[in-house]
Amino acid sequence: MLKSKNSSSFSLDWINQIPSSIAIIDTSFNLMSASPRWLANFQLDLDQIEGENFISLFPELSQDLSTRLKYSLDGLRDIKFKYNAKDCHYSSEDSIWHLNPWKDGYGNIIGVIIKVEPISKTEELERELNKTKLLLNNKSSVAKIGSWELDIINNSLHWTPIVNKIYGVKTDFEPTLENAIAFYVDDSKKIIQKAVEEAINLGKPWNVKAQLKQQNGNIIWVNTIGRPKFKDGKCIRVIGTIQEVDKENQIDVQLSKLEDELNEYPLFEKIPQGLAIVDFETGRFINVNHQFLKLSGFDKSTFLNKSFKKFVNSSVTGKLESLTDQLEENGAFKPVKFTFTNKLKHHLNLKVTGNLVVGKNNKKSILCTVENITTQTKLEKKLKNTISASREKNDQLLNFAHMVSHNLKTHATNFSLLLNFLNDEKGLTQRNKYMTMLFNASDNLSETIKGLREIVAVKSNVNNEKKSLNLNESVFVVEQNVAGLLKQTNGKIINEISDDTTIKTLPAYLNSILTNCITNSIKYRCEEKKPIIILSVQEDKNYTTLSVEDNGLGIDLEKYGDQLFGLYKTFHRNKESRGIGLYITKNQMEAMNGKITVESTPGQGSIFRFHFNKK
Repeated sequence: MLKSKNSSSFSLDWINQIPSSIAIIDTSFNLMSASPRWLANFQLDLDQIEGENFISLFPELSQDLSTRLKYSLDGLRDIKFKYNAKDCHYSSEDSIWHLNPWKDGYGNIIGVIIKVEPISKTEELERELNKTKLLLNNKSSVAKIGSWELDIINNSLHWTPIVNKIYGVKTDFEPTLENAIAFYVDDSKKIIQKAVEEAINLGKPWNVKAQLKQQNGNIIWVNTIGRPKFKDGKCIRVIGTIQEVDKENQIDVQLSKLEDELNEYPLFEKIPQGLAIVDFETGRFINVNHQFLKLSGFDKSTFLNKSFKKFVNSSVTGKLESLTDQLEENGAFKPVKFTFTNKLKHHLNLKVTGNLVVGKNNKKSILCTVENITTQTKLEKKLKNTISASREKNDQLLNFAHMVSHNLKTHATNFSLLLNFLNDEKGLTQRNKYMTMLFNASDNLSETIKGLREIVAVKSNVNNEKKSLNLNESVFVVEQNVAGLLKQTNGKIINEISDDTTIKTLPAYLNSILTNCITNSIKYRCEEKKPIIILSVQEDKNYTTLSVEDNGLGIDLEKYGDQLFGLYKTFHRNKESRGIGLYITKNQMEAMNGKITVESTPGQGSIFRFHFNKK
């Protein structure tokens, strides 16, 4: 490993041109340089901190940061470090630091490159919490179940309006853990207190019945459920529900009476379709016929007195409010389609229609007709796919025919005119000029035909089998192929890709994609800057995403975003631009079930992200 003094022979002027937030330190952890964005993020002046020990700048992080930097100097790539802004005084934003070895031209590690990316989970968590609360409110309004959440960190208690009704308190009542438990009476209070303590300290959930004294003095029985939630081995919140048991018992009696009424219908078991009777107020099954049971594969006890919501997915539960409105206004709701898994684990596509039925004592229920449309759905899907594929093929044929017709007609007209001029010209000098123009026209025609052939090749290779390739090996081959361009332009490629990163791809396509993107970064560079290209990878469940970031001319996406991947579309005055590269690259990615996304700012550079499908 080289000592830090050896790194001084390398010019770091290029870092001033990087749009990312990057800092570079030597093997002694001394700060060598930093990009303008990094300095702005941490409100630091390079003249004041250059050469300072990097760890001393962030003493709050010293132990964890020092360990990770040592690992990076040992050659480990993409070591991630969480920076919590609240623990430090330089930045107001949380961020993730990516640590990678900094190497010289001979592969020796001479320091560490630290790339900083902002992260803000607070808003994401708040959105998730609001979504959860909305779902709980919807659930409460239908099932008469109150939901609550105890925030251990902030010592606060929140619950839905249904809980106010169960406690018999006004809507402006401000609950706390203490006053909520105070409503329970005698032994019930001790049971709840113990349940909460064991949930927080031992992680034990509870599901108990207890007596609660409402604000008006009435004593009721309630069923209360609590579930602790832990993070980093510590309980951070407890969530749960509460329901008045007496009302539940009354509902059971009413359902029993309603079932007797509806069983009087003589055709209920004779209809050749699945039928189910559901209580309008509670959503519980009152009765189901033989065809319904045959369709599901379960026996009747599986459904009776159970909420229908246990057996349907979000495509139905998300429409409850709309379905209820339709029943109240029209006496029926429009057909609803959803997927159901029967007892044999077969996935069925079902269509349900419902009609409002009013029995004795004006008790309302819903008569649901259930139809198995699995075969029909498969046929429709197959037909739609066939139509879609045919439409796509027709569009491709029309587009290709248009390209061939337009481009070859232009070349043919040019050849015809030049030949006429040549035939009419007697002077040797002018004839030589026309001959030169004909040779140039011939080269242009060859280039056009080559481009069209490349487009056809993409479409014809779609069904080739993808292979798992080491990404860095492919990058190395492309780096060798563009070594001349890099030397000519004083360009630099910074590779942050882990050595063991693999992607599923067609080898020829990967080489073409890397070559196109890297050469574009060099081709569309700013004249006053040396081209810098940064390669990095992110992984998620479905995609391996390769990011190629440069400091070039950039693209005005507001102006050209919808034309970016169009055929023969160019956005800079570059004589080498053909407008084919990005079009072919996009088609290659889509042919492999992948995609491309772009971020770009004119004058600052671009980030192309290639999402390679893992399947």
